[in-house]
Amino acid sequence: MSAYADTGFIVTLYKTEASSAPAAALMRRQQASVWLSHLGELEFRNALHLAVFRGELTAAEAVLKKRLFSQDVANGIYLIIPVPGSALFAKAGELADRHSARLGTRSLDLMHVAAAILLGAKAFLSFDERQRKAARAEGLKVLPRETRRR
Repeated sequence: MSAYADTGFIVTLYKTEASSAPAAALMRRQQASVWLSHLGELEFRNALHLAVFRGELTAAEAVLKKRLFSQDVANGIYLIIPVPGSALFAKAGELADRHSARLGTRSLDLMHVAAAILLGAKAFLSFDERQRKAARAEGLKVLPRETRRR
């Protein structure tokens, strides 16, 4: 099944968090490459730099995690797929009009959901509750099934 992952899901695979175990379990069951957008790749890199800033990782650990991520991309665990910016912003705007007043979704959350839709993903991997609700409302299968984050 084609699955798009938001950044928080990917970060938890490289930086120990409460949701790391469920994310790893889901990835072990995944039979095809997990899709990411260039936005997700950028956010992943920035999340590691922010973790260094906050004292959660050393600079050397962040470099290692970026290298591991790059190896996973090279090995086909992730497939980074370009999404045209104009289409991405237009779709995210539509999602904002439909969901933000009710769900409290943020712009970047909606951009990930929009990317998943535009790429034709069937599943959306996330631990962010507002993002999960928006993805579900748009007809995406949201995984993992249970979550306690945000």
